[in-house]
This record gives sequence, structure tokens and C-alpha cells, in this order.
Amino acid sequence: MRVPAVRNLQDERARLLIASLADAGVTDGVLSPGSRSTPFVLAAARHGALRCFDVVDERSAAYFALGQARVTGRPTLLICTSGTAGANYLPAVIEAEASYLPLVVLTADRPADLTGCGANQTVDQLKLYGDHVRRFFDLGPGGGSPRALRALRRTAAQAVAVALFPEPGPVHLNARAAKPLEPQEPATEDERRLHDDVDALIGRPPAVAVPRLFPDPGALGDLAAACRAAERGWIVAGPAPLAQAADAPAVVELARRTGYPVLADAASQLRYRGTRDDDVFVDAFGLLLGDDAFRRAHRPDLIVQIGRAPTAPSWDKALGELAGVEHWLLGPHGWNDPQSTATRRLIAEAGPALSRLVELLEPGTASSAWRQAFRDAERRAQQLIDEELAGDELSEGAVARQVVEGLPAAGLLAVGNSLPIREVDVYARGGRPELLVASQRGASGIDGVTSGAFGAAVAAGRPAALLTGDVAFLHDLSGLWAARHVTTPFALVVVQNRGGRIFEMLPLADHPASRGEVFDHWLTPHVYDLAHAAALFGLPFARASTRGALAEGLREALARPGVTVIEAVVPPSGAAEQSRRLAKQLADAFGAGTTEDVY
Repeated sequence: MRVPAVRNLQDERARLLIASLADAGVTDGVLSPGSRSTPFVLAAARHGALRCFDVVDERSAAYFALGQARVTGRPTLLICTSGTAGANYLPAVIEAEASYLPLVVLTADRPADLTGCGANQTVDQLKLYGDHVRRFFDLGPGGGSPRALRALRRTAAQAVAVALFPEPGPVHLNARAAKPLEPQEPATEDERRLHDDVDALIGRPPAVAVPRLFPDPGALGDLAAACRAAERGWIVAGPAPLAQAADAPAVVELARRTGYPVLADAASQLRYRGTRDDDVFVDAFGLLLGDDAFRRAHRPDLIVQIGRAPTAPSWDKALGELAGVEHWLLGPHGWNDPQSTATRRLIAEAGPALSRLVELLEPGTASSAWRQAFRDAERRAQQLIDEELAGDELSEGAVARQVVEGLPAAGLLAVGNSLPIREVDVYARGGRPELLVASQRGASGIDGVTSGAFGAAVAAGRPAALLTGDVAFLHDLSGLWAARHVTTPFALVVVQNRGGRIFEMLPLADHPASRGEVFDHWLTPHVYDLAHAAALFGLPFARASTRGALAEGLREALARPGVTVIEAVVPPSGAAEQSRRLAKQLADAFGAGTTEDVY
């Protein structure tokens, strides 16, 4: 293979690329080992302003980076070697796309003349992620002319800008590197000149100013008119970025001025917002909307939906019955209307839009019998939940409540998909010390839950807990490698129910075709001792089978730095049984009609 006349060309281009990404706003990099990525890893490791984290499994590394971006709102840089390494990023890339989270993925590649000829560890990496990235940049072999160097720097700035605007998401950079991959000290006049040219460019980034999305005044006026005209309205908020916590005062004020209840998902950043001196939140709405009698008696005339749809399946059913009701979607990204019932779409950041909307409505506190009816139902539902969770017995619902209540103020709660997010949504009420909630609700997969929670905890720098299921925990075992980067207290709570018990909540569980051992293909029951997983990575471990033991385990875990694994042992089919009991009690409380399971 021909060695370039300027031997340090590759080193200097790698140095310029990494420095340019950092100058454009990237502060964190996640590195996985590999030979072909050597120039880029060296440049990242040597850059003083870039925090680098080693995660050996690329799939785990990508979710770790995604967790960081979820907290910071800035793109984290991922670097991997050539071949199949980059393919392992794909699940997290899809989640980043669906969640509107910024990532910059840098895959090292082999020279073009090695593609398609059986060369070792060489695959076609061009547009590896298809349409799941906001943009793909092929950096090519590149050159060392002043114009080529400026173009590389401009491309780095473009990558960061596109990752942030107009729709935040992942961006893919593919960079070819030829041997030798190790640093080459400049020895000739041309090599020293190239080094000086790169030095001159670094520190002078192209300006990137990401605008804010403010609402259209006319559309906002129409929404204000709709709020004034409709006495029976819902303010609904689904899973949202952590930054939405700042919008809570505007949401509360909108509820006060309209008399509408706030139906806030556990992951909306609005439910766990500290001491709530207002009376507008209905935390048990997912449970209430599952009751036929309640839905019929509380049909709205207007729905104001902030961001994504709530997690609760009852919301989807309720919305399907409300075709024709005026339904506004408010948010900067995505078309969050799976039932196709929305009548207006207001594209804007929620905070500025809500603040302006409040200004257009009459001041003072609306006296609303409508909202009071929701509050009365909320109190009754919470009483039933309290009665269901009474005693020291550990259940999925009790675990969810205990984890939320065990976190200190300003803590971070990470929640796995499948059962955990639903359990928190139903059983863990708000009105407690402020929490941020990190959830992977973009594509809603169970992969990378542990890795993503670790990345979020590292970026947040505050005490944290992850509530996850045993199947998701086993699915991301390699993610425990990244626990070494977590220095703040972190309780990793695994609900041990011997399999994927959410399938017991679905119609499939009662279908004749799935009876007997056939159903195990969905449940995937196991007999693994999770203590061995913690021991493999040198992590403290505790096992709890009562609420008191879990509370003590949480206290100890959140009092010491680093990750502690806590296995919360619950009855295998307890979640389904608990859900059915609660649904029946609610149906009895609200009169005739049928009530579906919580899930």
C-alpha cells in the first residue's frame, strides 16, 4: 500500500476533525476499542476539552452515549472501528432518531480499494444506517491543502448543527484510514507546514446558532379562543425530554386559567416536580381512563396534548373514542398522533408557546367543577392504590413506588420499558421531591436500558436509580462494563419476576394457541442468579423480597458512590393479578361498566 508523501496527513486530519467537533459543542466521547479507529481515538483522548469514556461493547456504548445526550441536549461523539462494529450502533441510532436526541457517530473505515475484494474486517459502510440518521457524511480520503482542511472543519460543524436542528437526531460520519494508523511525527517541511495549518484552524469554529421554535401568533390565538370556548378540556403530556421540567409552571398556570386537569405521564417531567401546591394534576389518569363508566362521564370538548402521547394503553383507547373532539398537538418535533384524531398541529417549543398562551387567557384561577370531578376521582383511585400496596409484601407496584420515594430531591429516575414504565405510571404518584425521569420511549425497546441509564447518570452527576426488568437486565449484561464510569450513588433495581410478564397482560395470554409451554416463548422464564452478574463486574449486590428490605437496600445504595445492584423479588404473575384486582375495584367504585386491566 502506497504511503502518502506527507506521512502525518491522516494524523492531522483526525486531529482537526475531533477538535472541530469539540469546538462546535461536543464535550463527551464514547470509545470502543479497534485498530482502524486509532487516529481518531488518539485525537479524542488527547483533546483536553473532550471527556472520553471507554465502553467495549459498541451496542452498549451507543446507548451510554444516548443517555448522555438525553441529559445534556448536546450530541455525544461515538467512535468505533471498521467492519461490523458500527452495525452494533444501529439500535441506539434508531432510538435517537425516534427520540429526537443528538448523536454524532464516527465510524472508521478502510480505504476504498479494499472494499468488495475480501479484505479483512471490511464491509460497505456507506449510508450504513439508511434513513435512520438525519444526514450521512462520507469524509473520503481527503487531502492536506488549506481548502481541504477548511472543508473538513466545516463538515464537522455541519454535523453538529444537523444533529441539533431542525430535528435533533443522529448524524453519521464515515472516515477512511490507511495504514500506518499510528502517529507519524512531522519530519519534513511539508509535514511541519501541515501541522501548523491545522493548529491555525483549531479554535476558530464556524458559527453555529440553533434557533428556537416560537409559535405562530395566529394559531396560538386560535388555541386561546378554543380554550375560552371549551369548559371541558384535558391538558395531556406524554414522555418528554428532561428540559420539559422547566415548562411545569406554565402548564400549571394554563390549568388554573382554563379549569382543565393535567394528565401528566410519569416520564413527562411534570409529575415529579417538587412540592405541589396546586390542585391540577391527575396522576391516576391511566387507571381512570381504563374504566368505561369514567370515560363516558368525563368526555372532553377539547384536548391540548403537549409532545408525545402518554404511555398508558387506556389513553390510546380513550382517544379512539374521541374522534371529532378538537385535539391540538403542541411540540417542536414529530407528529404525535397515532390515532389520527388531531385537528390542529402547533409546531413550537412547549415552553414559549405555553407562556404566550397563558398571557392570552384571562388572569385569575378558574373555578371548575369539571376539574374538581377529576380530582375527586383521583383521590378515590389513589386510595384504592394505597390499599392495594398496603403491607410489607413486595409487588411490581410496590417496587415502583418504593424506588421513586427512595430517591433524594433532584435525583434522576431511569425507567425501563415494558412493565417498569407502566408500573411507575400507575403506582408512583407525584407531589414528592423533584425528579428528572429518563426513559427510552422513542422506539420503546428493551435493549440498552442499563447502558443508557449509566450514561444519563454520568451526565447528570446526581444520585440516580434505574428500575428495570430481569429480561431487560439480562439483555444488556455487557452494559455493566460502563458502571465503572458512574461515580455518583446509583441503585440498579431489577424486578425479578422470572421472565417477560407483560405478556400476561395481553390478549395472547388467554388465547388457546398459547396455552401451556408454548407461552414460554414469550415469557422466556429463567433461573439465573443475578448476584453472579454483579459479582462479575465487582458491583455490590442486595436481594429484597419485602418492602422494608427494599427500602433499606435503596438507602444503602444511595448513600455510597457507584452502582449497587438490587434484585427485587416479586411473585412471577403478581403484576397481572394486581392489575386485575385494581381494575375490578375501580369498576366497583365508579359504577356499572367494564374496566380493562391497567396495562
